[in-house]
Amino acid sequence: MSFELRFKEDALNEWRRLDGSIRGQFKKKLAERLGNPCVLSAKLSGHPSRYKIKLRNAGFRLVYEGSEI
Repeated sequence: MSFELRFKEDALNEWRRLDGSIRGQFKKKLAERLGNPCVLSAKLSGHPSRYKIKLRNAGFRLVYEGSEI
């Protein structure tokens, strides 16, 4: 399966406003998830194809939708 990363416009604006160190941590996790975005332990309840990445120490959460291209 092949996956790519795309941002919604409002999400991209928020991404650009993040501190560089936070953005770097998310980039690392997103790179891992591109290989397998559908991590069951990260699934959002009530949303069939949405998942989360949490940076607990920093207090941030990123929500993404996993779908094949």
